[in-house]
Amino acid sequence: MRHSFKVMHDELYTVKVRISPGWARWVGEKIWHESQKTRKMPDGSMEMSFQVAGLEEIKRWILSFGPEAVVLEPEKLKEMVRKDLSRNLAQYSTRSISINLIKEIRGM
Repeated sequence: MRHSFKVMHDELYTVKVRISPGWARWVGEKIWHESQKTRKMPDGSMEMSFQVAGLEEIKRWILSFGPEAVVLEPEKLKEMVRKDLSRNLAQYSTRSISINLIKEIRGM
């Protein structure tokens, strides 16, 4: 459980995330995981790395920062974030909303 980001335990991954300059100080003030390593970048952003077991929990943590956090590694986590964001965007697109409203009206 030592490598779990919170409670999940799975395959071990090295995760690298870049935090925007505006949020770097705030995010960097806290220890989020025992394996956490931080590096300040010349532009004021911060790169954080973690050794975590499983990606689901850290994916949720990254998504909680919205556009202020970007996954650098691993590619599998980048794809998981892309899929979640695509699903979220689809929920709010005009076409999806219209289709869902029509289905509700028709009782589908």
